[in-house]
Amino acid sequence: MGRLFGILILTSLLVSLNGQVLFDDMGDRQRSTDLALQCMRTGLQQFSQGIEKMVTKKLEEVENIIETKISNLSRNVEKISDLIYTTQTEQRLLKQEMESLNSKADTLLNKIITNCADILNIYPHTRGRDGVYNIIDIQKAKPVYCDMTTDNGGWTVIQRRVNGSVDFDRNWTEYKNGFGFADHEYWIGNDMLHRLTLTNPQELRVDMERFNGEKAYAVYSYFSVGDEASKYQLQVTGYSGNAGDSLNYHNNMTFFTPDQDKWNRRVICAGSSIYISGWWFNGCNLANPNGQYTDSEITGAEYINWYHWKGSRISLKSMQLMIRPRA
Repeated sequence: MGRLFGILILTSLLVSLNGQVLFDDMGDRQRSTDLALQCMRTGLQQFSQGIEKMVTKKLEEVENIIETKISNLSRNVEKISDLIYTTQTEQRLLKQEMESLNSKADTLLNKIITNCADILNIYPHTRGRDGVYNIIDIQKAKPVYCDMTTDNGGWTVIQRRVNGSVDFDRNWTEYKNGFGFADHEYWIGNDMLHRLTLTNPQELRVDMERFNGEKAYAVYSYFSVGDEASKYQLQVTGYSGNAGDSLNYHNNMTFFTPDQDKWNRRVICAGSSIYISGWWFNGCNLANPNGQYTDSEITGAEYINWYHWKGSRISLKSMQLMIRPRA
């Protein structure tokens, strides 16, 4: 570019001199003009070539930039494609996991824990671990005491007396719904007793202890309780054990509470003793697990007793009734 401008300036100077001493005749002027034109053409050609080179270089730079951006964009597209593939893979895995969880949920729904035997079957490690567990009753969790030790375990405790801390002198509604505390003394409730014995045949076990530490038990191979319309009628048969069969006397009886007493709220038995707890009484009783609690051994039909153990209605220190599905 600088050389071209120099030639142009020189040419202008040559023309401006108007034929002075630089050239002596017209021939010289013509040659000078031709030379100047030749120089101009050369300069223009060089200028054009310079412009072409500059434009070519710029185009190459732009092309490189575009190629770089296209390459980067291509890599980004590949990354996005990989991300989409990974996401789709994760979605498939998540779907599989959800299907697996749904399958497990269906399995659990088909194995609803309705009693302590269910707990023992589903969770074998609970064997030998007596205590309070939750079972499902009408889609709600209900705490109950589970005996996971006695005779291979799986027993749902339906009644428990240990020290008299819970009053068992209750009305019909309270015995219907249940009362007390699963970790201590309680009655599971007649409605729940009916539901527990309705679908699966149950066996009943009664454990008892005297104040002197002597223990005994009674087992019945069949135990069921009717609904409220039947006044929770008792069905119990198939005795075995060492305490004597004191429940046969109560078989087929309807449930009694003082506020539903067909004998004017008083049941007279064994020398005018009056008992006011809830039970399947038959005029009198040969078993009264829900009777009054005492701190020592006393004789009376109103107290916790099991007549056929000792042939006497002596009050007992503890008594526990529990059921489980028959094998």
